[in-house]
Amino acid sequence: MTVHPQSLFFALAGLHMLDDPRPLSGASIVFVMGRLGVGESAARSVLQRMAAKNFIVRHKEGRKTFYTLSDRGRAILREGQEKMFAGWQPQDWDGRWTFVRIRVPEAKRTLRHQMASRLSWAGFAQVDGGPWVAPGPHDVATILGPEQSVISPIVVYGEPQPPTSEEMLAGAFDLAELAADYESFGEKWRAVDPDSLSPVDALVKRVELHLDWLALARTDPQLPATLLPKGWPGAAQSISFRELDAELGTREVHAVSGFFAGDLNELYSFL
Repeated sequence: MTVHPQSLFFALAGLHMLDDPRPLSGASIVFVMGRLGVGESAARSVLQRMAAKNFIVRHKEGRKTFYTLSDRGRAILREGQEKMFAGWQPQDWDGRWTFVRIRVPEAKRTLRHQMASRLSWAGFAQVDGGPWVAPGPHDVATILGPEQSVISPIVVYGEPQPPTSEEMLAGAFDLAELAADYESFGEKWRAVDPDSLSPVDALVKRVELHLDWLALARTDPQLPATLLPKGWPGAAQSISFRELDAELGTREVHAVSGFFAGDLNELYSFL
């Protein structure tokens, strides 16, 4: 498994820093990231970048370094958690879609990528390189942000008219690849037995679980049930994720205090 250090940090921070006010030991962050394949220098580099971007706040207690989330970091993670835990649910949907057309100057490729990323994160897909579409109402002005003044967006909300069909619009979403990713997630995590893990191993494994689920949440547009194929695996895997997350959370409990305090001797004693 190739792990992106920043993605791993986001998963760890969302799990342990978002709803817990205690400062978290930098040494413990490096320890867990190391257990998941990120070297010490790369882990510390992520912490430095996150602090420089005002995502986390650094605190010194003697020779130890601790971190808490900034207000900005907390807001960003909260948004991610809302999507991550929204889950697949049958939704009441009246058949209306949000259509967005943007024009980004050719020279502004970075801006084009930013707009595409924001729309994708919000559950939009692009139809044949043209307009972006998503079922239901969306606050497009907030999604696009202040850069919208540069791209002259046109936003329409309503039902598609013949010859355009719901199936044509739903085809803009790559559900086949997403379904395969959900199946792979299930195959990997069905093999995990929480009862066989030490508290520290459970803590590390739970961070890895959230990392994998966050990767799925980033790409899942959370379409209404009527637009999904029969037997959609996202439904079953959402349940499996929550069940395993709860089991690992119970298993890790004796290691959490040492994890926050940066007591690596205590953590190693659980291995």
